[in-house]
This record gives sequence, C-alpha cells and structure tokens, in this order.
Amino acid sequence: MTRKQRIIVYTVILLILVWGLDFIVNLRDGEQITWEKTFSPFHFSQLIYSAVTMTLLYWCGRLFFSKRKYLLFCLSIIPLVLVFTLTRYCIEEIIYPAFFNGMRNYPLQYGIWRYVLDNIYFAFVCIGVGFLAFLLDNQVSNQKKQAELLQQNKEAELLFLRSQVNPHFLFNTLNNIYSLVYEQSPRAPDAMLQLSELMRYILYEKKELVSVSREWSYIENFIILQKLRFDHGLEVKLTVTGNTDQQWIPPYLLIPFIENAFKHGDFRNDPLNIRLNVSDRSMEFETSNRISTRNKDESGGIGMDNVKRRLELLYPGKHQLQFKTANGFYTAHLIINF
Repeated sequence: MTRKQRIIVYTVILLILVWGLDFIVNLRDGEQITWEKTFSPFHFSQLIYSAVTMTLLYWCGRLFFSKRKYLLFCLSIIPLVLVFTLTRYCIEEIIYPAFFNGMRNYPLQYGIWRYVLDNIYFAFVCIGVGFLAFLLDNQVSNQKKQAELLQQNKEAELLFLRSQVNPHFLFNTLNNIYSLVYEQSPRAPDAMLQLSELMRYILYEKKELVSVSREWSYIENFIILQKLRFDHGLEVKLTVTGNTDQQWIPPYLLIPFIENAFKHGDFRNDPLNIRLNVSDRSMEFETSNRISTRNKDESGGIGMDNVKRRLELLYPGKHQLQFKTANGFYTAHLIINF
C-alpha cells in the first residue's frame, strides 16, 4: 500500500473498532443514540490507546514478521499488551479522574489484577484486528513489489530482444555490401547510402512505439537495399490499406518477416507479396514468397524467434501469428488487436 492508502485503511479500522461496535449494540438494544454517548471521553481514549497499539504492532510486523522472525514477533506481543494496558490505565484511571471530577472507566474496588486480566482480553482484540490489517497491507505491498519486478524483468527482456535486432540486421546487410564491394559492383555506393538511411532509423529511433507508417518506410528502405544484391530482376508487390499514421507499434517488429522472406525465398519467377492493412482496432500484416530449393541460407538467426517472444510480451492474448507452407509457397500472417 501507499502511505496514503495505509492511513485511510487504519483510520477506517479504528473508527469501526471504537464507534462501530457501540453503534451496533445500541441499535440491537433499541437504546437512544445521543451525542453524549457517542462522543464520550472514553471513546477518544480508546481511539488513542488503540492507535498507539496498532502503530507499534505495525512497526513490529515490519521489523520481525516481514523478515520471517516469527518467534521475535510473537514475543513482541507481550510488551504490546503491556503498552495497551498501561496507556489505557494512565488515561482513564489517572488523567480523567484528575481533570473530569473523578471520572473513571473502572470502579476503584475492581482491583488491579482483575483490571489487568480484563484489558489483556481487549488488548488481544485490538492486536488481532491490527494484525489482520498488517497482513492485508503486507500482502498488497508484496503483490505490488512482485508486479513491479515482473514489469522490470519484462522491460529488460524487451530491451534485450530489441538490441538483438540491430546487430543481426547489420551483420547480414554488411555481408551483402561486402559481396558488392568484392565484385566491384557499381551498386555498392548506393547500397552504402541506403544502409546509412536505415542505420539512422536504428540508431536514433529509441521510442517505445513508432507509427506504422514509420515502420513501413523502414521496410521499404530495407527492400531497396536487398534488391541491390540480386543479379536478376526482383519483383515485390506492396499493398497498403488503411491509415498507417494513426496506429503505433514497437519499432523493428515487422522487419524480421521481410528478412526471413529474402533469406529463404526464390524470386526468379514469383514475386514477394507483402500486404499491410491497418484499421482502428487491428493491424494485419502478411508476407508470401516461393520457397527456395537451392542456395538456401543455412546461417543461424534470431529474427522470427525474437518476434514471437516480443509479441508474447507486448500483446499477450491480443495477437495471432501463423506460418503456412503450401504448393511451394511460404506465408507468414500476423494480426495485432489494438
């Protein structure tokens, strides 16, 4: 609990403990409720010694119970009972008689031991209620800490997954440009220029979310760069529908689909089909390409596994990811519900 929530909870408990039971008894017995009975000095004294006892109980709970020192916590109840009894005795049997014409809660002939035994019972009632309040507070605080820890772990894992995208992409792209330079291809300078545009996006786009249009622009630059390494013509059919400026997604989320298509696709006779549809409630993304049966890239990669894990963390229960192979074509289909 926050400090404000804790103060509210304990205040409500004290009010119920001090006035709630008397109010119920008066209603049960049909007695008239008056200001004198409701706000008597003994109600305020009960408020004081109950508040002192619960405050000390909370301190002992934090000091011993929360640290699993259960024996010390149980032993601390003994001085709490003494504090409860002595505080009540000082207020109601010493201060009140001195300032309110002999007013006291117990008659003089009641006896000190009888007074102590009677207040042990009331002390345990107050301590029991306070302990239940402490358990509630402790449980809520632990759940909050656990939720914060899970969120921190989730953010750390997302940052790690996101950091993996950049080196993986850069490694593959530099290999492609190296091949062009090695062959002294005139396309090498254009490839370097295109790579600089992509790296600008990677290095300076540090937001948690980017517009779909921004990610789509990144994909288009990536496709242009990939085309440079093919000797034959490469046809790519891009279809975009909907307003891509109004929806936002994590950066680098879609690029592994395109990279995977170029890595395992055959584009000599069939085009690479990429379709994107954005609506107010969802985004649908699909890639389709013929599967290459030769010159297959067997190098390891983390792209698609990375995407699966990021989707599980960012859109749990709000996405559908399917892969299908039929008639020599490979299709990846993603739906994200916003």
